[in-house]
Amino acid sequence: MPHRAPRPLAALAGLALLAGLTGCSAGAGKPVEDYAGEPKGVQAPASSAGGASWAAWLDDGAQFAIVLYGSSSCPPKVQNATASSGTRITATLAPAPGGICTRDYVPHTTVFTTPDRISKTAEVTVDLAGSTLTLPARQG
Repeated sequence: MPHRAPRPLAALAGLALLAGLTGCSAGAGKPVEDYAGEPKGVQAPASSAGGASWAAWLDDGAQFAIVLYGSSSCPPKVQNATASSGTRITATLAPAPGGICTRDYVPHTTVFTTPDRISKTAEVTVDLAGSTLTLPARQG
């Protein structure tokens, strides 16, 4: 007759495996806000003229925003943002909505909590869909 592990031991092993698997995605930052327009109280950089995407610090660096331009009825959104190093964030676009979209071109903001490991006193690079955005170094 084969030897079986006691149920409590097997259950603990299963929990450890589950914790290990979910730990891989624990750093995935979901948006805390998502709205039409640019972030309030933030001056858009000159580079955004013509609708170029940009990023900005909010709430004294506790949060950051990614601003994308597109249709107001089918706005481009950022699905998640994770710290890949102390000065690099990797962001992923949300799937495009289906249906008919208006042909206007307006800003849409997605806000994230800044991951603990991200430096707020160094320039931070945000990698998003083959482009690079920059969060400037904050003073003090």
